[in-house]
Amino acid sequence: MADRSMALRALDNLEELIAAAALVVVVLSVAWGVLTRYVMTQPAAWTGEIAAMAFAWVVFLGAAAGVKRGLHVSIELLVIRLPDGLRRRLQRAVDTGLLVFMLYVAWLGVGFTGDNWDNPSSVLRLPLSVVYAAVTLGFALMAVRHTARMLGRGPVFGQEGEGK
Repeated sequence: MADRSMALRALDNLEELIAAAALVVVVLSVAWGVLTRYVMTQPAAWTGEIAAMAFAWVVFLGAAAGVKRGLHVSIELLVIRLPDGLRRRLQRAVDTGLLVFMLYVAWLGVGFTGDNWDNPSSVLRLPLSVVYAAVTLGFALMAVRHTARMLGRGPVFGQEGEGK
């Protein structure tokens, strides 16, 4: 039972775990690049490429974590002045539009990731799909977390704190 609980917590924090690991890769590769450039005689050419790839994962998985925690910016200057019924309908329309956009970008990302599997990076010759998969997974997780919020199982934008 404890293993299942730990697995569910890890799954619930998937965005943060992947983004944190990618951030560690960014920091270590940049540090190694600086060390080899200024301390050793031969700079490591691969460090910039690894840092850029890992940074893509930090950005898109961090954005998914922001959706999960309700941390994205919401400008409500006019919306809060609307009558309750109209405000709820507008919020549903905005939520639906966001969800459609997230799903569309994730769907495009699947195709783009697959199309670039045989397109190598310039230095390490890794498939560029490694970078594009971050967009796909990030937007797919954003859609999942946004759907949970729409169903009342997550934070509401513009309100403090974690979700239910």
